[in-house]
Amino acid sequence: MNHARRTIRRLREALLGFLYARRLLAARITSERAMAAVRRRIDERPQAFLEMMERNIFAQPPNPYRALLDAAGYSLPRVRELVLRDGVEGTLRRLCDDGVYVAIEEFKGLREAHRGSRTFRFDPNDFRNPLVRSGLSLSSGGTRSRGIRTMLSAANHCMEAERLVISLVAYGLEARPVAVWLPNSHGAALWAVLAFTAVGRVPDRWFAQLPLRFGTHDEPPASFLGVRTAMRLGGRPLPPTTYAPPGQEASVLHWAVGAGGAVIFTTPSSALRLALAAQHLGASLAGLTFVTVGEPLTPAKAAAIESVGARARSSLGFTEFGRATYGCASAASPDDMHLCTDGIAAITRRRTVDQAGTEIEALCFTALRSDARRVLLNMETGDYATWTPRRCGCLLETVGWSQHLDTVRSFEKLNPEGRYFLGSRLITLIEEVLPQRFGGTPTDYQLLEREDKEGFTRLDVLVHPRLGDIDADAVWDCVAAELRSYDPLGRNTTPMWELTGVLRVIRDEPMMTGAGKVLALHRLA
Repeated sequence: MNHARRTIRRLREALLGFLYARRLLAARITSERAMAAVRRRIDERPQAFLEMMERNIFAQPPNPYRALLDAAGYSLPRVRELVLRDGVEGTLRRLCDDGVYVAIEEFKGLREAHRGSRTFRFDPNDFRNPLVRSGLSLSSGGTRSRGIRTMLSAANHCMEAERLVISLVAYGLEARPVAVWLPNSHGAALWAVLAFTAVGRVPDRWFAQLPLRFGTHDEPPASFLGVRTAMRLGGRPLPPTTYAPPGQEASVLHWAVGAGGAVIFTTPSSALRLALAAQHLGASLAGLTFVTVGEPLTPAKAAAIESVGARARSSLGFTEFGRATYGCASAASPDDMHLCTDGIAAITRRRTVDQAGTEIEALCFTALRSDARRVLLNMETGDYATWTPRRCGCLLETVGWSQHLDTVRSFEKLNPEGRYFLGSRLITLIEEVLPQRFGGTPTDYQLLEREDKEGFTRLDVLVHPRLGDIDADAVWDCVAAELRSYDPLGRNTTPMWELTGVLRVIRDEPMMTGAGKVLALHRLA
């Protein structure tokens, strides 16, 4: 009976995947249609926002935002009045000031939300979009033991594909060969392959950096099989997946050199690794463009990439929404990006991020459309950034994305190799676990994120020399065991950070901030 139920469930998932892919194929997205659609959505932002508030929040009493709005005394008519008077962003700032926001720890269910005399407890599943009942299931990077599942509708995927093709046109890449090179064959990788396919640019190659292990039965999700079948029958078959782990970039390099001015959708660390491999062999990557995701594109990484003739464009995204920005075609800095304001709005909220009292302006995002992946209203992503008011004149500005962000960094997680580790858990590791096991106090240990001389992001565990003879290997094993527990699906695979030698134990004094504070998590520019 259990086998029969499982077979029926997989057949249903395969059918849904098949229908999902057929919808993408039928979209026939062109750059002209995409630009017209984005401009129309920008013109309709106030109406779209109010429709989302009505359908996704006020009509859904269990929604967390409904509780926050009720506690702050907001009704739909009052929100409508604010939008007419102050616009979308003005309304969002007013709501945020009155307690209608969700901090990243509250979203993940790690901390209660206190608003005045009221207390709320949220769970990531509370923010699911009730209007999206079927689609492509994606998982976040997994800052806890399991990732957060999010449902992506075909209509929303088409809108994201429209934004992608506009960026390709802005960079002069609309007719170039394409490769996707990400850790696995699902999540962001599958999203990217399907988005490129929807705009008529089926990737020429699909590289995976981790072994293709799908679960206890070692088989791909049934929805993926349905997608693959639909694409093959529709004349746009998905490319086969090639295993290209860190240190074995030969297949990617061979393709990139042979393809000429190609596009590779990957992480900044992977782009850097390919650039160094080309440099070592004396090969040129002239004309190659990386569209990078998953971690910051820092000046050091960008310089190394440019030294072999390639270039990189940054993009910020998160599973709960999708791609929120694309790099400026006339960038003033490596990660100078345009906010995709046709689908998202962003404001900042001043908040304290550690026990030392450090304050930053946290980014809060709102998904403007009722068919978004998740219901997001002033939701923190754990990031902060620099807002740069300037006119650049590139296509992304002329299409209506006039807001610039750069130097996006995380305040609650570390993300080497595009992998997120939640800061609050790491603070417990540094301040409690290590002192209890190896002695000393919390100030004798520190997790330091910095770039090495080649530009790779490293995580150094600093252990104060005054602790004497401590087994560095045992410290490494202790920290590594904690980081391994972050695998989003509990798979028995070797994580990217371990494959690439990200983690090191160093006997040195923990570093202080400019204000003389010693933080459990510290970053060097």
